[in-house]
Amino acid sequence: MRQFTWIDWNLQKIDAHGLSANEVEAAFDRVFHLQQRKDGSFQMFAATPAGRRIWIIWRYDREDDEIPDIFSDLGESPIFVITAY
Repeated sequence: MRQFTWIDWNLQKIDAHGLSANEVEAAFDRVFHLQQRKDGSFQMFAATPAGRRIWIIWRYDREDDEIPDIFSDLGESPIFVITAY
């Protein structure tokens, strides 16, 4: 199950584009195009449950120096949405 990191900053950014956190999270199940950007973040074209097509810019919310333990992998990192429109 995906986990997301939401703070006032990114919630305000998506709200300015008429989107809710629930709509953006649900769009991760309706992806048309996903591309990694030069800075390590991702750009994704997806659809909300209502069918609105949106762009989402996001990254994994983890420290760059995190490495897997030799006995286990890192847990799935939360998703930090930078913006969606």
